[in-house]
Amino acid sequence: MANWVPFVFLSLFSIFVLSFIVIKNQHISARIILFWLFISGLAYVFEYVIFVLFNSYTYHPHILSNNYNDSVLGSISSQAFSVPVAITYIVLYRLSTMRIALIIGVFFLIETWFLYTNLYEHHWWHSYYTTFFLVVSVILAKTWWRILEESSNHYVQFITLFFALSTVTLSFAWILSSLLELYIIPLNHFSNPSRDLIAGNVIYIWFTTYFYSLVIFFRNGDWTYSLGSILFLFTVELYMIQEGVLLVEGPLMIFVLPLFHLFMISVGNRYYQRRFDTYVEMKQKGLSSR
Repeated sequence: MANWVPFVFLSLFSIFVLSFIVIKNQHISARIILFWLFISGLAYVFEYVIFVLFNSYTYHPHILSNNYNDSVLGSISSQAFSVPVAITYIVLYRLSTMRIALIIGVFFLIETWFLYTNLYEHHWWHSYYTTFFLVVSVILAKTWWRILEESSNHYVQFITLFFALSTVTLSFAWILSSLLELYIIPLNHFSNPSRDLIAGNVIYIWFTTYFYSLVIFFRNGDWTYSLGSILFLFTVELYMIQEGVLLVEGPLMIFVLPLFHLFMISVGNRYYQRRFDTYVEMKQKGLSSR
């Protein structure tokens, strides 16, 4: 069996489960998708620390020719789909402790099988670390879901928006930077070039996502602030190019990131207006521009 088959199967199965629970719970479908993206965004932070910075393990889906990007793709399969969807399912259906233990046990068995078949390898990580952090993740996820249900606290909503949005921005930015190489932001810290570029790119994209979130949450639909933010980020990027921090292939490539900013803010504005509980409230209080 080819290495990519289990990764693709688990990703497709996770997408099927997510689609099923969204369809079965259409009255809160937007909150479910938002919560899944939020959990994925937190998982990306966790993976950045242990996987990118501290080289905890390596995935071997054998899909991409570049070994490090191939491993990142395997990580995305786990941290954007399998784990967050499972946690979303657990939280939404308020599963009993026994059923939660069963699901975590299944993840333990899958990880053990991946290790045995060389689909995945540990460097300093251990499988019981995975089990421990899954338990912690479920507890935190249950708490956050309850807060989202019971409160329209602006801080909670903003944090949720930021991490949900970061899942999308980091995924697309990885494609633009690491796969297509339309721009690169080297950290100049790691000997592996691919690892180094991802480490630098993630930091900058979190920075831009914070600005997207501010505009979307507090000045939704106000294109003066949106374009002003894009212009500010473009100015930062021109300075980064001048200092050799941001590298682009040619003159036209300097517009890749501004267009990316425009796209993300536009999509975020529309989703926030239609789906976020706090939009109407903030509009009434004059905290949103529309």
